[in-house]
Amino acid sequence: MPKQRRITIRELLSEQGKAVKMHLLAGEAGLHRYIDHPRMQKPSLAFAGFLENLSDYRLQIIGKTELQFLSTRTASEQKQVIDAVFDLKLAGVVITRNQVVPDTILEAAKRTDTPLLLSALSSSAFMTHMMLYLSHRLAPMLHQHGVYMDIFGLGVLITGASGIGKSEIGLELISRGHRLIADDMVEFTHESQNIIVGRSPENLRYHMEIRGLGILNIRDLYGAAAITDTKRLKLVVELVPWDQIKPEDRVLGDEGEVDFMEVNIPRVPIPIRSGRSLAVLVEVATRNQLLKQRGIHSGESFVQALQDRIERGTAEQ
Repeated sequence: MPKQRRITIRELLSEQGKAVKMHLLAGEAGLHRYIDHPRMQKPSLAFAGFLENLSDYRLQIIGKTELQFLSTRTASEQKQVIDAVFDLKLAGVVITRNQVVPDTILEAAKRTDTPLLLSALSSSAFMTHMMLYLSHRLAPMLHQHGVYMDIFGLGVLITGASGIGKSEIGLELISRGHRLIADDMVEFTHESQNIIVGRSPENLRYHMEIRGLGILNIRDLYGAAAITDTKRLKLVVELVPWDQIKPEDRVLGDEGEVDFMEVNIPRVPIPIRSGRSLAVLVEVATRNQLLKQRGIHSGESFVQALQDRIERGTAEQ
């Protein structure tokens, strides 16, 4: 199952405070609160008294329009709606354009320990930047065993049982000019509707474990051209024992798709047997996938040509 990610307001301020010209005004005790969704909210309707859809796990943005609306209400009405909003224990509230913060908002933030932040950016600029950042930072993550390679520009995940030879194949592919992204453990994030991006965990980056040789630093051994940090997943190559391949799949193959974080990714099984050049087969599988992306399907063309010859032969009889 993909891991639901989240970020605390303290982390957000540390990582993006300078980028969006943002600093803390009040609510330091609530910096441990977190958001788990990239979309932000503007509490316009909440200031009118409708609190139903206000999420305490999203960042709340108060801009010029919201403050102008509050100014049209009496002091008691302002205090009533602001207290009702902040009593929800919101994750964090950002006031944009370096506007003067009303005392009622400042007092409500202090009373409820709600992080209250001030940004110099306009609401639209702040939300655009933060949406891009949070979409990446909060993207669902899945950890997958395997070797992840950049082969001919495609992100290719090589999977199979432990000890079947995934890392050795990856090492041979590197020696043939392809690039390592991750070995043993791969972090995949679902960054948009049909895009899965893979990278290596920080502590394993650029390293491979080869039985008999130990831990190898691929960047030191082969240079910077032999590694890359991230790639979109385009193909899964599964290494399987020879006896698990059906006789009919020897010619037509058993290509299909695998549901990977709710995205269908092309899958190719490659049977393992002594004497086979597996790195070459992985290269060919990747080239074949590139052809398919251009609309060229070798297996389907062969079957169609064979069927046409059979039909012509039957008609001539």
